[in-house]
Amino acid sequence: MNWLLSRLIPCWLLMAVARGDSSHVVINEIMYHPPGDLDLLQFIELYNPGKAECDLSGWGITKGVKVVFPKPTKLAPGGFLLVVRDRAAFGGHYGKELPIAGEFVGNLSHNGERIELSDAEGKVIETVKYADAAPWPMAADGHSSSVERICPFSPADEASNWAASNIPDLETPAGTPGRANDSFSANPPPVIGGVILTPAMPRPAQATIVEALVTDGDGVKAVEMTYQVATAGSLAEPLSLAMKRVSGDANKGRYRATLPAQPAGRLVRYRFRAIDAAGTARNSPEANDLRGAWSYSTFTNDNTSKVPFGFILRPGSAPLRGKPRGFGAPIQKTTRGRDAFVYLPAGGGEVHLFDFIQAPRRKGGYKVRFLKDQTLRGMTSINIVFEDSPRYALSEALSYELYRLAGVPAEMTEHIRLWVDGECRGYHLLVEQPNKSFLARNDRNTNGNLYKLIWYGEGVIGKHEKKSNQTNGHDDLIAAINGLKNLSGGDQWAFIQQHFNVEEFINYFAVNMCIQNWDGFHNNFFIYHDTEGTGLWEIYPWDEDKTWGDYDGASPRYDWYKLPLSFGMDGDQRPDSLGGPAAGNSFRGWWRAPGFFSGPLLANPQFRERFLVRLRQVCATIFTEEKVFPLINAMESRLEKEVPIRAQSNHEDTAQAVARFHSDMQSFRDQVTYRRKFVLDELDKLKR
Repeated sequence: MNWLLSRLIPCWLLMAVARGDSSHVVINEIMYHPPGDLDLLQFIELYNPGKAECDLSGWGITKGVKVVFPKPTKLAPGGFLLVVRDRAAFGGHYGKELPIAGEFVGNLSHNGERIELSDAEGKVIETVKYADAAPWPMAADGHSSSVERICPFSPADEASNWAASNIPDLETPAGTPGRANDSFSANPPPVIGGVILTPAMPRPAQATIVEALVTDGDGVKAVEMTYQVATAGSLAEPLSLAMKRVSGDANKGRYRATLPAQPAGRLVRYRFRAIDAAGTARNSPEANDLRGAWSYSTFTNDNTSKVPFGFILRPGSAPLRGKPRGFGAPIQKTTRGRDAFVYLPAGGGEVHLFDFIQAPRRKGGYKVRFLKDQTLRGMTSINIVFEDSPRYALSEALSYELYRLAGVPAEMTEHIRLWVDGECRGYHLLVEQPNKSFLARNDRNTNGNLYKLIWYGEGVIGKHEKKSNQTNGHDDLIAAINGLKNLSGGDQWAFIQQHFNVEEFINYFAVNMCIQNWDGFHNNFFIYHDTEGTGLWEIYPWDEDKTWGDYDGASPRYDWYKLPLSFGMDGDQRPDSLGGPAAGNSFRGWWRAPGFFSGPLLANPQFRERFLVRLRQVCATIFTEEKVFPLINAMESRLEKEVPIRAQSNHEDTAQAVARFHSDMQSFRDQVTYRRKFVLDELDKLKR
């Protein structure tokens, strides 16, 4: 039955046909991506909407995943039956009393796939091809909901007949296994789509025509649009407009309403509600959609500065203040965002609106999490930070530049002038979050194990915070560390070559040595195991604030240039006396014991030989005045007008802020000159 025919046949006729078939069983619910990648909780639910019991003995799921139902398997009228990935895990979360026909082989794809239900003779009874992108509900893609069938008598292969189950406030596997769907309707509701704005990007003081295509087999009775206007920190009461049909007929027509003109800097959120002749209603977006409304803004890009502008808006919410989450505090992941982020590129250009995002506080700033179907240059999560020292926002950006030049996958960064709920906060550093989108942007397989090295954890597991596949444990990490620790010489080198991206680790350590990233040998980086692709471990930089001559207790001139070339490797010696000189420097703030990875890798003779060669190459081609000074000069030029703006926004002495800024920029140039000379001199000594 094609889509149009299914929309035009009244549901009572479909129900009558279905109820005359005693074997009418439907695929009713799919949990394909539980939150936190808890894939052991995946399930598929079948439902018998008919009046007769169905014998499902020998039936099964034959595509996507596989399972055959044992004899006898009966499904009573109005009854539900489940097939699950793991019976014990499912029972532990949802309860052990639910009817389970068996465990399926394989796993449901997070990206969408075809599922087939077949009878005992192998005849395909029903097919569903779900997806992880619109028009399928995003809330089912790792945000707690399952995807549920709305009307059991309407086609399974239409995305409009599926919706997300009720979505909780905090992420936890939800859904409705073994009971009526949250979205159930005996009559198929109207389908709302084809939304068009005229103009497509409304400007201030410009009325906006909104159109939507509404389809229903029973005939559309009424279509209404509700809208709210948001400004910084406030959300107006909702207003309603009746939409008029301007083309088509009651079964399939285009409906229109006009939203009044708005001043500049407004956010307009609007929703649709359609009711058919049978009294069945549908909202668009659906009640459990991650995006609570359609939206547009009347921001205009009059940005003539050298950095982009960013606006965090929290309509109707409390101001974004208070203490951020501390080190080691548990993360309470909310399922839906209610904030907005507006991005204006430097020098003009298209305004980018990201609505219904999450923008919680974090140390030194804000974390912005986008919906996956609307990202900022492919980034799904960013950090907008300005920590204790203004120099951190400069050194971090410059560090990532060098890693990229050396061939290390590094986070995208830029400086941005930030407003929060209408209040200018001055320039901040925008840093990409290492996650699956970061891996994809760097052409890496995204299904491996990503760990963040943290200083406040205990032991190997405690110091490696797992960021993906969290239920799979740390076995691969422990095996890698034990392999490095327990082997030596040629056997250790063979192990390194087999399990590590040697060139990338060498490049990372070489840049660390140039910028004196004393903290980045044992801490503050990400480690990634590409379990399904190359099988190799990789390393990505992170948190580059105290670099370029900075450490706890460093001179305000940042004139420390003498981090030893032995630093980070097994066998590196702690300086002799607390507070005494170590190659001309106090070690109180910078010396650390070798890291789990840096220690054995840098001490391996074959690895170290290649590392020292590469370090000299980096000092000859990348970490040079000719290469780095232009990067420093360009950053200074971009930000020199931003520094006084930030100082004024934060009630600081403008002249002092500007003087400190130029002093910091000069300290970076000094680091290139004097640190490079120290490294090359030390390399020459090693050759003697």
